[in-house]
Amino acid sequence: MIYLKNNHLVVRTPSLSLRNARPLLAMMALVMVVSCSELSREQRRLRRAAEHDYELMMKGKYEKFVREIAYADSMSDDYKAQMIDLVREHASALEQQHGRMTAVKAINDIINDDQAHVFLQVGFADSTCEEIGLPMVKVGKKWKMQ
Repeated sequence: MIYLKNNHLVVRTPSLSLRNARPLLAMMALVMVVSCSELSREQRRLRRAAEHDYELMMKGKYEKFVREIAYADSMSDDYKAQMIDLVREHASALEQQHGRMTAVKAINDIINDDQAHVFLQVGFADSTCEEIGLPMVKVGKKWKMQ
């Protein structure tokens, strides 16, 4: 409200009591939480690629898992076969230790240009979880394991 008092211009803003400010404060807090927790499109692509790759191993699709390695096209057939055996052995060792893998979720990432590191939380049948760091590299528009 603006008015004249004793030849002086007085500007008064409506008082904002704490009771009236609560909805405004709640809205501001909500906006801050949403804006801080939103992932970029590139982060969503990266995380989904990492989860997908680990889900292949979880489902026993070791050959497809190895094909998701960035340099898989340049591997010799013998080397690919060795990699598939190594992945199978690794999955078997994890299963003996914790039971089968039940869930994979990307919980964090670090992106530096065309390279990234994704942190996955892997759940097991014995109710334990392990955090695994997975280095990734962007090949064209697709994220692949490094």
